Amino acid sequence: MALPYVVVEAGPDVLADARAELRSLGWEVVDRLAEERAGGLVLALAVRDADEAAVALFTAIEGVGLLVDARAERPVIDRLCDDLRRLGHLEHRVAAPGPLLTDDERALLDLLASGSTLGAAATHLHLSRRSADRRLAAARTKLAADTTGQAIAAYRRRLDRLPRPGAG
Repeated sequence: MALPYVVVEAGPDVLADARAELRSLGWEVVDRLAEERAGGLVLALAVRDADEAAVALFTAIEGVGLLVDARAERPVIDRLCDDLRRLGHLEHRVAAPGPLLTDDERALLDLLASGSTLGAAATHLHLSRRSADRRLAAARTKLAADTTGQAIAAYRRRLDRLPRPGAG
């Protein structure tokens, strides 16, 4: 199974966005590992020095995905990124991948991407149709999309940068 390795050097908003993207794909993002580990886990941790980078690397070697809040000095982060690339695909975010979507916009796009109509998605999210229209318009603007189809495609492209649980 391909595991996600995401290293973020761009602040709390980008870190929260990466966490939300991983969850949208079906990963369970945890801040602490339990003794018994199930598949589909991503450990979120801060790396402030070489010792914490080593812990992150050993965790990845043991078969756990990573979401790293990189706060260490440049050589430590570079070395961690190089080591993670040897294990699999690394998503290294030094800036936001574009305007950040809100959790509400992401939830709406997830439903639309799975085939729901806007009306059905609004009902599922306990929204009026007008509120759903506004959220969709905001998401389309952030994704630089003229149509809903273009917005869904742009959203999927963002998510496609990361592996899904169970994907080889």
